[in-house]
Amino acid sequence: MSWQTYVDANLLGAGFCYAAICGHDGAMWANSPGYTVLPAEAVKLDGLLSGTMENLSSIANGGFYVAGQKYAFTRGEVDDEDGGVPFLQGRCKEEGKSAQGIIVYRTGKALIIGVHDPAYSNGASFGKVNTEIGKVADYMFENGY
Repeated sequence: MSWQTYVDANLLGAGFCYAAICGHDGAMWANSPGYTVLPAEAVKLDGLLSGTMENLSSIANGGFYVAGQKYAFTRGEVDDEDGGVPFLQGRCKEEGKSAQGIIVYRTGKALIIGVHDPAYSNGASFGKVNTEIGKVADYMFENGY
């Protein structure tokens, strides 16, 4: 299965309105139409998720950017004692888009990014899409990606 199939079937199909998979260096592996994660944004996300909780704390006040959109940091985990895949979540800061949330997972070689907006989710809740992106992240992590 191609990376694009993971984006289309597993992420967009689960209810994300935008999704992408890219390398730690920012190279795009697959993305939804019109959704472009800038290489510098991906490198910054990789750095945040490859360190300690102090790294994530650094964005608590200022937020972070993905595909040019600013998000407020809401939660994340980088040093899960059970060996879970590092992730962060955020909420859109733009007026009128506050219901839009983002989830980013970091596997051994990739970042998996999904943006959820209830208006474009076909009824999928944030919890449901979070579970689905987590399954993709776990699969990639377990298979060396």
